[in-house]
Amino acid sequence: MRNVKKDRQLSGLETAIRNALDRSNRADRDIRARIYQSARQALDAGLQKQGVSDRLMIMQQRELLEQKIHEIEMEEVRRLSEEHEAEAFVANPASVTPVSVDPPVGARSEPPMQAPAVAPDDGLRRVANAPAVSAPETKAEDQSGGFADFRATPEERIDAPLPTEEVVAKGRKSRKPARKGRGASDTMLDVPAERAAKPRRRRSFLSHLMTWVITLAVVGAACFWFYQSGMVQSIIDEAVKAADEAGSNRAGQGSTAFDPRRGFSDEWVEIFKPSASAQLKPGGQARVETLDGSEGQAVRLTSAVPGEGGDVAFEVPVEVLQEMAGKTSTVALSLQSGEDRSTQLSVRCEFGSLGRCSRHRFTATQERLDALFKVTFERSLAPNQPGRLIVNTGIDGADRPVLIYSVRILPGQ
Repeated sequence: MRNVKKDRQLSGLETAIRNALDRSNRADRDIRARIYQSARQALDAGLQKQGVSDRLMIMQQRELLEQKIHEIEMEEVRRLSEEHEAEAFVANPASVTPVSVDPPVGARSEPPMQAPAVAPDDGLRRVANAPAVSAPETKAEDQSGGFADFRATPEERIDAPLPTEEVVAKGRKSRKPARKGRGASDTMLDVPAERAAKPRRRRSFLSHLMTWVITLAVVGAACFWFYQSGMVQSIIDEAVKAADEAGSNRAGQGSTAFDPRRGFSDEWVEIFKPSASAQLKPGGQARVETLDGSEGQAVRLTSAVPGEGGDVAFEVPVEVLQEMAGKTSTVALSLQSGEDRSTQLSVRCEFGSLGRCSRHRFTATQERLDALFKVTFERSLAPNQPGRLIVNTGIDGADRPVLIYSVRILPGQ
């Protein structure tokens, strides 16, 4: 059943080719070649539509179509030869004489009514210009009949991609009559020629120069407007102001770094200065050294043990204790770690008849800080002997020094 369909399809293609030749300039080799190529594309479209994927069957159908194309082309060449022969006989009857041609050895015998094949290099132009036509010899080794340029090579037929849906649609419409308005050379199997791409014109040097000039002008105008708007000046002023503020802050920090008061008011009573280190009373396992630290002059306290042997006592004057009697006062120690690590220290007080205060623990860091704590004495009896503020730096272990810059007391109200 499928073979019957293929035969009908080839018969339809043959009819379409003949109709296209009737409607076109069939004497033109290029037009005939285009018609044959359109028939090949229509065959591929039909096979794809029918779902034929067998390579062997596709090659057989293409070979049958090539045979049909060869037969049609032979008929066209024979018809053109007869027309030119008739024209030449009318022009000069005496110059045309019959010529007998013996077939070469090994050549296949042809039917009596079949016209001889035309050599590939003769063409239609030589037949048209010759005064008399003689039958050329048929070569046994050339089975194409001189129409190799109208045939598709096996490689092209096998490697050719399957046609798209657009080609399939053209194949289905190939049997319809030509639409009105087409020329005499248009056929149903004609393929429209591709438009040649126009070469891109190169831009001249002047156009490039004008482009750069316009770009620079736009950029310059934008910069000028940005400057005239005052935005640049405002940015500069803000930067200068920020730099001045940063400089003043650094200057202020530098001045306060060596200020002995460091923000303490006049109400604070300073009971110890590093210059009076001789007044300190260290224990048997404690050391006191005077030195110049990064924040000014200070004393370095080092306790070997956390007990009484590592205590260092600061003396509190009697008049200060009298002001603290029956009130809540604040004690402040300005201190810093004597090493590149934090150090803990303890502080307690013994104020004679006023009593004692609980022990307070602080952590000295690499930066100077003020350690503050409050003490409350309910007794109003003022002592007649100085009191003691005791510091020990051996809580974390032996030889953990702490720098003391000052000791202050703010008597209560």
